[in-house]
Amino acid sequence: MWPMYRNKAANFAILIAAVSAFVGALVLVRSQATVDDVAYMKAMIPHHSIAIMTSERARLADPRVRKLADKILEAQVREIAEMKALIADLEHRSLRPDGN
Repeated sequence: MWPMYRNKAANFAILIAAVSAFVGALVLVRSQATVDDVAYMKAMIPHHSIAIMTSERARLADPRVRKLADKILEAQVREIAEMKALIADLEHRSLRPDGN
């Protein structure tokens, strides 16, 4: 494919730009530098929802494993409710001029 594009300097510049963009995005994702409290919780709610769904739908034969799945389900439901309440509180506070 490289021979199709004869301008080697442009090819190299595009390659460097693409690699730089990839590395930059990877660093941001891994460091979570752009994630604040609300964004974190909004991202965690779908994660917890998946745990609820898999715990509900799992065809578990061993009663000990079923008991563990039920505990996980209860904890995830409770944590989602807590995160939603915190999100509402934080978003409400950010709308007030005094920040309190």
